[in-house]
Amino acid sequence: MLNERFKKALILSAFFVASLLPVTISLLNACELSRYDQVVVVKRVTDGDTLILKDGRKVRLIGINTPELATKRRIAEPYALQAKRFVETALKSNKEIFIQYGEQAEDRYGRVLAHVALKDKQNLNTLILKQGLASAIVVPPNAQLADCYFKHEQLARSRGLNLWRHPDNQYIAADSLTETLTGFRFVYGTVRRVGRSRGSIFLQLANKFTLRIKRKDFKYFPNLDLEHLSLDNIRNKTVYARGWVYLWKKSLYLQLRHEKMIQIQ
Repeated sequence: MLNERFKKALILSAFFVASLLPVTISLLNACELSRYDQVVVVKRVTDGDTLILKDGRKVRLIGINTPELATKRRIAEPYALQAKRFVETALKSNKEIFIQYGEQAEDRYGRVLAHVALKDKQNLNTLILKQGLASAIVVPPNAQLADCYFKHEQLARSRGLNLWRHPDNQYIAADSLTETLTGFRFVYGTVRRVGRSRGSIFLQLANKFTLRIKRKDFKYFPNLDLEHLSLDNIRNKTVYARGWVYLWKKSLYLQLRHEKMIQIQ
């Protein structure tokens, strides 16, 4: 049976998704690519969001994040293997794919950043989201198709598909986070303190958990007046954030880079 915390998390997620919808199947398109920059051949699948091409390049799918596979230092995250196998199956007869580069075409690790379409022109990124095997994310400046990707995630979440029926992928209260709960997380809480430095703004949601937004990324939050944000105008509102939680000096923080990664209600 589900424990009480998980039940509450599921209820919270259901209400959160409902507040972001209405989204119906008829309103969703397939997140079609606006162009094809290159036709390439896939050699193998590394995980649910990373491909190795025949020419040796590594492609990281834009706009989605799938669970991490096991390494020598950590166990696999829930549904990591299912995500990889889904992509392998999708590519079994589609080794030749179309890619659309992001505005930033390569990341600091040398990976190609791209949206991918199969031979039948279906967006692979979307197919993974529709299966409930990936979370929607935005890493600017690659924000194209973000609205569409998030809507597909929300629909899969509302149906409780795969990832979305596991407690690791529910919104967790910021004051419930421990030092072991790093990695990609969904977190909620009320702002206790708004802090600023020369380069960032900080929203403290718990004694040892803080959201950070760098000033260089303020332009990606056009609907949130970060320059004038204060505790007075955010008091009693609930903040929902997603992203990678890191441990630094015995405190946890999550860096936000785009307004799609945060909701304030």
